[in-house]
Amino acid sequence: MEIRIARPEDTAAVAEVHIAARNTYYDGHVDAAVLDRRAAELRGIYRDIPERFNRKLWCAEVDGEVAGMALTGPPMNWLGPWVGQLHQIHVHPNHWRKGVGTALHETCVEAWREAGVTVGVLEVWSSNDRAQSFYESHGWRPDGHTRPGPGDTTYVRLRRTII
Repeated sequence: MEIRIARPEDTAAVAEVHIAARNTYYDGHVDAAVLDRRAAELRGIYRDIPERFNRKLWCAEVDGEVAGMALTGPPMNWLGPWVGQLHQIHVHPNHWRKGVGTALHETCVEAWREAGVTVGVLEVWSSNDRAQSFYESHGWRPDGHTRPGPGDTTYVRLRRTII
């Protein structure tokens, strides 16, 4: 497995990883038509993410195929220059439970350390037990902030000290 900054030619594969993962965890919770519309949007968004939003787009490559991705950058809500946000980690469902997410996570945390970031934040969908478990096992804890999610759910903000 190789973890690296995504290149422009990776962005289509990165978008497909994101779409496959989110369609799996939203299955049965979000209308298929809504997922399809968002998938079309994501395919366009990923072409411009790193340059347009001052973020780092990471990818995990396994056997020449993009199997996972992570996106880091400044927090959506200004929390200070020492805070970084893990906007997302997505692993293609065919690669779940194979260490791809952990490798991406470790790379993001190490990049933050090198940049002087001391606090990380992220948001996780309240109905995504798999993701919540993953982040908890890597030291993330809820900080009390939530925002509305699909239907009657929320997104929960998690926080972690970077040491």
